Amino acid sequence: MTNRLLLASLAALLGLVKPATAQDSTIQIRAVLNDPSNPEAKFYVGKVGETMTLLKLAEEGLTDSQKVTVENGSLNLFTTPTVDKNNPQAGLAATVKIPAGPNSLIVIILPAPHGTPSYRMMVLDDDVKSFPWGESKAVNLTSVDFALEVGGQKILLPGGKITPVPKVTKLDEYNRAQTNFYYKQEDQWVVAAERQMQYSNMLRRVFLIYKLPNALAPDVRTIVDTPPPVFDKAH
Repeated sequence: MTNRLLLASLAALLGLVKPATAQDSTIQIRAVLNDPSNPEAKFYVGKVGETMTLLKLAEEGLTDSQKVTVENGSLNLFTTPTVDKNNPQAGLAATVKIPAGPNSLIVIILPAPHGTPSYRMMVLDDDVKSFPWGESKAVNLTSVDFALEVGGQKILLPGGKITPVPKVTKLDEYNRAQTNFYYKQEDQWVVAAERQMQYSNMLRRVFLIYKLPNALAPDVRTIVDTPPPVFDKAH
């Protein structure tokens, strides 16, 4: 036994044994594109060297769940359905490290600030245990602090962070609440968006806070998520 251990150690030192590499895996995702300048952009997912699959994207809300391949711990998006395995960077549109643990993710795709690759991604755990129905998440894609005022709650939304928003319980007779976003400009809070929204235990929301390169002020996009339909199995 001792000799075997010595031989194995020598082989590793001499480079005769290749180190173990991370295995490919699969994960379920639902994706959303936030690119007003190119809302028809298409992306492909799959394993380099094999035929890619078109990524599902919806005009509003989130898509149905789609199984995708994670290579060496990363999710990669490509611009074409075929990728040269000798030069995969040429067709790479975006890449992101996938955290260990979640089996399903919400993937937000948005233009990269410097253009190489041309897009970037952010991921949210899609499991209802970490993102329950009735709650929201605010994704501040800017470097500026925001604040959210809704249903008697005042929540700070730091720049570059994802902030959970608890259930809104102070509602009017139509289950609505005034929902106001503010951003910090020098020492003043400036209104970014004022909306009246309906809240329910059967909805989840993702608030995307972003600023386009040539825009004078940031904007807020609301993505509404609803539970999948329940089919009557008796028929």
